[in-house]
Amino acid sequence: MTSFAFRGNDHLIERIEERLSQAGFTRVREVEEAQIVLTFCTSLTQLEDLFFEDAGLLKKMSSDALVIDLSPASPNFANEIHAVTTVSGFSMVAAPLSVKDKVSEHALERENLRCFCFGEDGAPDAARPLLDALAAEIQTVESAGAAQMARAAITVQDTAEIVSAIESFAFFKAARASMSCLQTGDLEVEPCALESSRVLEAVREKRFSGDYTVEMMMAELSSIMMAADDHELILPQVESAFHLLELLAVIGGADMSPAALILVYGSDREGDGFGLDWSRADQLYADESGGMFQDRLEDDGFDDEDFEDEDDFLDEMFGIQGGYSSN
Repeated sequence: MTSFAFRGNDHLIERIEERLSQAGFTRVREVEEAQIVLTFCTSLTQLEDLFFEDAGLLKKMSSDALVIDLSPASPNFANEIHAVTTVSGFSMVAAPLSVKDKVSEHALERENLRCFCFGEDGAPDAARPLLDALAAEIQTVESAGAAQMARAAITVQDTAEIVSAIESFAFFKAARASMSCLQTGDLEVEPCALESSRVLEAVREKRFSGDYTVEMMMAELSSIMMAADDHELILPQVESAFHLLELLAVIGGADMSPAALILVYGSDREGDGFGLDWSRADQLYADESGGMFQDRLEDDGFDDEDFEDEDDFLDEMFGIQGGYSSN
């Protein structure tokens, strides 16, 4: 099986098409002509529509086509989409991608990718040549849901390291700038883990572009939050990270590396230098009267530092109750 059609996020296929071609795979434009249909979506709604809408893949694909889905999804939805696809007579492999170094400029290179793979009746063997060209590590698991769980477990830990490294850097920078009496000299933030080291290096170098984007990370975290909600579980750290990424995406950073989160903690001038526009946040964070809470603060002659209770400020500014979602 050497011909494939791709549907989903163009950013991914732009990064991997050349090496698939070098491995002997030929991209065709029409799904009906493809032996393999490769998919990657950055939202569950897009993924659902791609497969199940009236003009979706299940209506278009050749009867002997192999579907390989690389998308992040909740375990329940992954099991559902796999079951419906196979019942419809198609072979399917769930192979969600996991990115090792998430702030690398070349994050989607083969050596930086792994996937967790599930399929039935020989489908994984048929998919293996393409997956080998795509990712350096392939691990077979027992179900489509298990593949998503394995990916999610890694993402949760990586997210914690990324955000904590960025916040430690932002805190250290602010303290040094405003409290000269600390006499910190040449002291720098020291990384405590591998991912933290990578993030801090990218932040110091102001290296905010990369193959793995804010949009892709948001997709992973969104699927994790949906899975947690299925089990009536709250993941405050994941939710907080998602909303930080959402803010960065709104002001123009959706295609940037997650290391660009440091710009959320900086001044408007710093963000301007990287094409960010804080005015875009008005629509997302507008209050009930239609204006930004910060505008009201400035009109009244004071700023957020006048709030003694941070929760009151967050609730008024962002509509955040207790810092996390309603569940």
